[in-house]
Amino acid sequence: MIQLNDPKEFNENYLNTRDRFDQDEVAQSYVLRKNNLDTYKNRREMSCIENALSGLPKGSKVLDLPCGSGRLELMLLNKGFDVTAADYSKPMLNTTAEYHHELLNNHPEKASRLTIDHQDILNTDYEDNSFDAVICNRLLHHYPEPDVRQKVLSELSRITKDRIIVSFFSNFSISALKFHLGKKLRGITPCDRIPIWFSTFKKDIEVSGLRIDGCYPVNYGFSPQTYLVLKK
Repeated sequence: MIQLNDPKEFNENYLNTRDRFDQDEVAQSYVLRKNNLDTYKNRREMSCIENALSGLPKGSKVLDLPCGSGRLELMLLNKGFDVTAADYSKPMLNTTAEYHHELLNNHPEKASRLTIDHQDILNTDYEDNSFDAVICNRLLHHYPEPDVRQKVLSELSRITKDRIIVSFFSNFSISALKFHLGKKLRGITPCDRIPIWFSTFKKDIEVSGLRIDGCYPVNYGFSPQTYLVLKK
């Protein structure tokens, strides 16, 4: 396993990515609305995550980190899980609380199973094996550096008993080809939302002491977004 260090020791890109989402205007751009959720892309992502959660019994403790604006929480609560929605960005946590305000007021039985928590993914204060499952959705494509990805996976492994559900952007897709070609034609060196080869991410997983237990592409060959189930 990787030795987790103080996040302050990490490179500038990690800190910039973390702080970029810790702003009110950014959080507001992620506020959930019905038309955001009723899309093919969202339905496919939800389907992948639900498949990755298959076999996890009701009452299991599930951590969504980073939770962003709380897109996954209702689905997780409806499946009977005890849910912790965590994020470094306090504005994002506020949007999560606001989005679920009516739900929590009208459904106390669900409200009792939802916790909203302020956490840094590389420096959580959770005990070892605190959760039965952790979901890390739409984060790692912000980290082009393997050491940051590996430290994220290592920390998630520490706090998880059963499985980690993580997404990454795969190079094996038409969208990834367009991304790289477009950047090259414009003479731009990408530093964010970068698709990588599966073999590259597999090395990160192995270095973190994990193994792949399932693979769920959002739209195989077209979309770069791919979900993996990882276990110790």
